[in-house]
Amino acid sequence: MLRALGPLAVLVALAACSACSACSAGPGPGPGAGKPAGPTLTTAAPGFEELSPGWDESPDGPAPVPDAELDDAALTALLRTRATASGDDHCAPDEVAVSLEGWDSSLGHRYSRVVVRNAGERACVLEGVPGIGARGAWGTTFVNEVGRGTSDDPEDPVRLAPGEQATSDLEWTGDLAGSESEHVSLLVLQLAAGQPPVAVPAQIAGDGPDGPPLDIGPLTALYLTPFVRRTS
Repeated sequence: MLRALGPLAVLVALAACSACSACSAGPGPGPGAGKPAGPTLTTAAPGFEELSPGWDESPDGPAPVPDAELDDAALTALLRTRATASGDDHCAPDEVAVSLEGWDSSLGHRYSRVVVRNAGERACVLEGVPGIGARGAWGTTFVNEVGRGTSDDPEDPVRLAPGEQATSDLEWTGDLAGSESEHVSLLVLQLAAGQPPVAVPAQIAGDGPDGPPLDIGPLTALYLTPFVRRTS
């Protein structure tokens, strides 16, 4: 069932992706995964050539390692881009709770919002655009095109006291997952460069595990805006 997101501003898709120098990363976990080139800084071109043969067919082999059992190294290997900011005062993965809230669609584009709550005991900072990666329900490491969404909000560091929240708008479009193709099961978000990412089940908050899957596939284009303070 589709729900309207409400006042979420429609993001403008960025068509241009620049070639960034990539650091080496091993193949992601699960069958069907190719050998991703590694996370870039702010954008990543679509990685069709990185997918192994048969990536678009449900595997016949053993079930992949469950998302919840992936360690930091496996989660890091899923990153397609890395965070644009870093610093000792930035929020660490074990200090936050992250969820996706709201859903909307328009002309082949989908919209949601990444919500990061400071669940720790100290104030911490979120800044810039988070790094992102995705894993499919068949265990495939997705090789999405990733770009920077547009926003009119100032790109200032957001200092969160315990309990406060910040958001980054998420848009996806292009090669969407169909009824018989692999859908995303896990998103990973890197809050600051050099940190392991946070594992975020690819579910809209309130839907529960039996809710409709997001139609993000291995080659769907993703766009994220810089973090801003949540005021409502």
